[in-house]
Amino acid sequence: MLDHGRNQISLRDGRRLVFSLAGPGDGVPVVYCHGAIGTALETSVDLESITDELGIRHVAVCRPGIGGSDPAPGRDLLGFADDVRELVDALSIDRFRIAGVSAGGPYALAIAHQLSRRVVAAAICSSLSPLAPPHRTPGMCRRIRLPLAVIARAPGLCEALGEVALPFIRRHPWLLSRVIAAHAAPEERRLLDTAGERAAASASFLTAAGQGVGGMIEDYLVYARPWGFDPGEITTEIHLWHGARDPLVPLEHALQLAVTLPRSELFVAADEGHHFFRRRLRRILAALVGRELDDTGESAPVRRSTVKP
Repeated sequence: MLDHGRNQISLRDGRRLVFSLAGPGDGVPVVYCHGAIGTALETSVDLESITDELGIRHVAVCRPGIGGSDPAPGRDLLGFADDVRELVDALSIDRFRIAGVSAGGPYALAIAHQLSRRVVAAAICSSLSPLAPPHRTPGMCRRIRLPLAVIARAPGLCEALGEVALPFIRRHPWLLSRVIAAHAAPEERRLLDTAGERAAASASFLTAAGQGVGGMIEDYLVYARPWGFDPGEITTEIHLWHGARDPLVPLEHALQLAVTLPRSELFVAADEGHHFFRRRLRRILAALVGRELDDTGESAPVRRSTVKP
């Protein structure tokens, strides 16, 4: 059941699924799958302006246990595709596109796999692949890999410690942006220290942790496990975007996806790390819906070239 007043639906199993909407009601539907700590796009980019310009109806959905969505213990990637199926049905959306960033990438690919007849194209940015669980990824630095390994081995302990830390983070949200910047590529650290990026990081995390940190920990365990489907079976057109200097999700993940997905294009940003999605949001969405941006900032329709068979 759809509740327009609160932007939520009641799923068939009784769970609440929360989402937000931006852009014109008759725009091209794009379902957005957020990163590990959620992504409050509105706090760092003018999402309404971008979606109005490109004619996009932007649907950002909170995964179970994150934001206001109810938890779903024991869930998997394909189960979330079923949640999205119910959401787009409730919104009377037939065909749509997907954008998935970072931890949202595997979920977006699961949707493309399960709803192949309805998904026109997908933009996958800074995404993991089935190459290895994040805490075992070759090339990932030790200071990032070890905390993720602890989460994988002792999720209950990590949740308890996270709940103790949450009140302190709420009082001092700037600490979160410092942690994120410390684990970013050197070229990104100055950008991540701006007021807008600091606000986006704290807003994303605190909104995502509205019900506690358990949802984010469960989310990590879901995409760290075997995916439950073969990306090579996805027939949807996929645009892969990745920073060549990404220390959190090394470029090898994008390369593996590029050679596995039957219909994919890979765009590598040579000087970017992991956190460029919001800065390039306009261009990524324009490519996703088939619009070309010119030097004046205006957009125009364009017929995309055929991707490799």
